[in-house]
Amino acid sequence: MNGFLFLKDRRPKRETPLDNTFITRYMAAAPDIAVKAYIYGLMLVNAPGEFDGDIASALGCTNEDIAAAFSYWESLGLVRVNAGESCGIVYCDPSEALSGGAVSGAKYGDFIGRLQGVLGTRVLTGAELAKVYDWLDVFGFEQDAALLIVRHCLDKKGAKTSFAYMDAAARSIAAEGALTLNAVREHFEYAELISSGAGRLRKRWHRPGAPTEDELALYEKWTKAWGFDEKAIDAACTRLVSADKPSFGYLDSILAAWHKDGNVSGEQIDAMLKEDDAAAELARQAFARAGIRRTANAEERGAFKTWFKDWCMSAELILYAADLASLSGRPYAAMKRKLNEWHENGLSSVSAASKYEQSHERGGSKPQVKRALNYIRGAKYTDDELKKLGISMGEEFYEDDGN
Repeated sequence: MNGFLFLKDRRPKRETPLDNTFITRYMAAAPDIAVKAYIYGLMLVNAPGEFDGDIASALGCTNEDIAAAFSYWESLGLVRVNAGESCGIVYCDPSEALSGGAVSGAKYGDFIGRLQGVLGTRVLTGAELAKVYDWLDVFGFEQDAALLIVRHCLDKKGAKTSFAYMDAAARSIAAEGALTLNAVREHFEYAELISSGAGRLRKRWHRPGAPTEDELALYEKWTKAWGFDEKAIDAACTRLVSADKPSFGYLDSILAAWHKDGNVSGEQIDAMLKEDDAAAELARQAFARAGIRRTANAEERGAFKTWFKDWCMSAELILYAADLASLSGRPYAAMKRKLNEWHENGLSSVSAASKYEQSHERGGSKPQVKRALNYIRGAKYTDDELKKLGISMGEEFYEDDGN
């Protein structure tokens, strides 16, 4: 009998009685193979030894199909499966199953029918159905939400998707508090957005295959936790053009810096990139004027951005500082000192800086500097007052003559 043994404490009968409760309450919602297995098994119970007990061969299916079918009926309380070397199937009264402690068809009959419509020819075991019922009774999913989870998993992984995968998905979604049909739908839509977004980056970098879990997690962090939109992420990708191997990790470092500065929307990023480009071009021109034959690094470009944007210095003023610094052996350092000095003295135009330089000429001989300082000392200016005038009393500007 291929491992199945059907038992009933009644004398053999030629007919196979089928309870009306089974027909009206259970049959319509049940999978086809489950109905066939139930009726064929019921026939074997009523006429033991009279028919071939190889139910799987008789119904044109596998033993696994038959086991799943009777596990399904067991979950509804219509049979009792006694596990052992031979799997004993004991039929129960359908009307008693309705009023018993087992999960009843009266409670879940409609849901089971709709669930089976999603599953098609596939039959869940009793243990699997019990977990589906937990989705409803323990986690609190709406029935439509539970059906959507099953449908989505089958669409994504195929008809042979393991139930363990479905159950893990349901538990994960429940942990987020998405229990209604709309909430579950939004969850899957967002998951698809993350997957397609991360996949689009891989395609952009000519990398085959689906995104890894780590890549999906990064993309979710950028969009959900940090609030970057697709336009902003694309803008960040343009900063990877010079990278030999663009990666999610490299992109994450760029976005982390932007997020720290509060730039997350596409519009904010556009404005920031324009400022960065303007600072880079200004740095290029200033370096050329100062005689620096290299490209400004990131820190130096940041300094130009500070001078131009934060300190409101005009490009002409910055280039004027570069012209003056060209006479120095360390032109960038000289330019930086000059701009800092002008900023401290509130100078923001070329004319003001030029007058300041003429009145505070430091390019002459040391005796000239000494005389100027001695004159100022004679007027008895304090060190703070001298500092406001842009004059330092440090050793770098005069020599102590012992007087």
